[in-house]
Amino acid sequence: MNPFQLFVLALSGLLGCGAAMAQTGQPEPVLAFLPPAAMVQNALLASPAMQAALQQKSAQMHRAQMTAAGTSEFNLRLSQQNRRMVLSGERLGETSIGIERPLRAWGKSQLDADLAEQSRQVARIAYADALHEASRELMRQWFGLRRTQVDLDSARTSLTLAQALNRLAQARLKQGEVSALDSQLAQAELARAQAAWQWAQAEQEATSLSFDRMYPGVSLAWGATATDAQALPALPPMVDLQNVFLQNHHELNLWRAEVQRLQLLAQRLDKDQRPDPTLGVFALRERQGAEQVVGVSVSWPLGGSARTSHALAAKDETRSAQAKLQQMVLQLGADFEARWTRLQHLKLVAQNLQRAAQIQQLAADKSLKAYSAGEHTMTELLHNRRLANEQHRESARTEWDVVERQALLTLDLHQIWDFDE
Repeated sequence: MNPFQLFVLALSGLLGCGAAMAQTGQPEPVLAFLPPAAMVQNALLASPAMQAALQQKSAQMHRAQMTAAGTSEFNLRLSQQNRRMVLSGERLGETSIGIERPLRAWGKSQLDADLAEQSRQVARIAYADALHEASRELMRQWFGLRRTQVDLDSARTSLTLAQALNRLAQARLKQGEVSALDSQLAQAELARAQAAWQWAQAEQEATSLSFDRMYPGVSLAWGATATDAQALPALPPMVDLQNVFLQNHHELNLWRAEVQRLQLLAQRLDKDQRPDPTLGVFALRERQGAEQVVGVSVSWPLGGSARTSHALAAKDETRSAQAKLQQMVLQLGADFEARWTRLQHLKLVAQNLQRAAQIQQLAADKSLKAYSAGEHTMTELLHNRRLANEQHRESARTEWDVVERQALLTLDLHQIWDFDE
């Protein structure tokens, strides 16, 4: 059985598994090529990057609580003084004590509470965005690992064919059926194939080691090892998916939440143009306790132009954030449309490459027969075999590219690996 027949057999088995999953109601066919969601989630949450994101979220939550509580604090005043009576020369001790606190007036307390809640929402979305980006990075590395496996399989097939051809050439040289040049070309091809296999093996092992260190617990044994892009279902219309994408996009939602936070902040600073009064109570003990006074104090800052400038700056920053949000919606919408379109064309590319690999394999098989019959030179045979192997490798890599792009698109639509709290 030649390598192409093995490839077709693997694809047939994969299609059978895909049909079985469809009958059992598998939510997304791309999940067949990925590790389980629970395994991925556990690995991501345990990673240092997500631990840092979690701590950042916690810090933002504490700052939100600080906003809700306000910066106003009780202020304790205590003074001790001596009074000297000039005529009598008497010295009298006097003490005063008071406590005061600024009041959040003009509805500022409610605005602070709303601002704090919006800040919590920003923190939650930022954490979800970090988790989503970590998921995307894991997925990209996962498919990168699959492509290195394709390269290794291709190099192994090339080495096997080169070894068989070298044995054939040496045997025929002893029988005087081929020239010494053919024997040397076969040996050179074998050396090239061995070098390519060793390099592919090194790349695959290095990539596997890196993935294992980055994501311990995510077993490399999960997921299909061969694919057929034609088995993936057609995507729904672009406009429908684009709307879902824009609704669920974490970075976009983060900006939406940030715009709302800036709006509340601008309202809060606008209120700050009216200063808050400070209310206090105090007690005085004068003339060695002969006179005792209890009273209430009120102080009121006289606002200046700095408060107005601060409020105007906050409004300008809000308008700037709104414009950036509009630009981001346009950019992300265009990017999604481009991704959707490229994926459609890439599926056609994969289909054509698969057909080309099949035809090239037939040509390589015929070239071997022609060489055995003395109708092809060793150079022609090697050229045809290299083309066939390269076509198979390119076809397999493109198949994985299709699956990766569709998996990333499905992930961004929150149809798989949705770890949002």
